[in-house]
Amino acid sequence: MKLTKTIIVALLMVFAYNASAQKVKMKKGFVYVDKVKFLKVEKVNGSKYFFSTLDDVEFLSVSLEKFGTGKHMAVRNPVPGQDTEIYHYYSVFKFLDIEDLDEAFEVDEGSIKELIRMMHKSKIVVDGELSTKNIKRLKEKYSDNVSERRFLTKN
Repeated sequence: MKLTKTIIVALLMVFAYNASAQKVKMKKGFVYVDKVKFLKVEKVNGSKYFFSTLDDVEFLSVSLEKFGTGKHMAVRNPVPGQDTEIYHYYSVFKFLDIEDLDEAFEVDEGSIKELIRMMHKSKIVVDGELSTKNIKRLKEKYSDNVSERRFLTKN
């Protein structure tokens, strides 16, 4: 009986965790958050993205960057020439044609889906229109000098 209760509680916790997580999907040039269209996306290559509102107002360029930490992962049977260095990933945001936001800033996150969750949570698009107030708040909240820190600490 005790085992059954434990299993039920564990399953409820798993379902509750999954129910609260936002589902982000990029499909055919659109970004969906919880199956609702949020933004348009143009993937230039594996590390460069452009975001637009659903009304085709291009407003954001995101570059995914990385640097080596100088640490290496243990590999059992390394292949000659295999890169075993551990990398740190971050992103560079550049808002296009928005007053007071003409310079790029860095965000200490390297996953495009996490960046989309961050933008959705910050409500940078409200009723189909860009909210410059929320964009400025996003910059204040998430801006970080990752590349500068890299040279100061060597990690």
